[in-house]
Amino acid sequence: MKEYAVQKQLVPVDNGTDPNWAKRQIWVYKLNSEDTMDEFDSQSDAESKKEELDSNDPTSRTYRVVRRIDKFTYEVL
Repeated sequence: MKEYAVQKQLVPVDNGTDPNWAKRQIWVYKLNSEDTMDEFDSQSDAESKKEELDSNDPTSRTYRVVRRIDKFTYEVL
């Protein structure tokens, strides 16, 4: 298991029709079985992948970099 990873917002923000309480804060490592799990040894590599995903995604999906502490615990950077 690598130390850094990119998490993906499961459901992208709905272009302005979401109510204020709908934050869509469900984060996953893979969106589907064909998706890749983006893990890295360095934070800079993870940040580069996050920026690449942000720029190539036509949806309003959000991406974030996390640092894994153990198998089930992570810290959002």
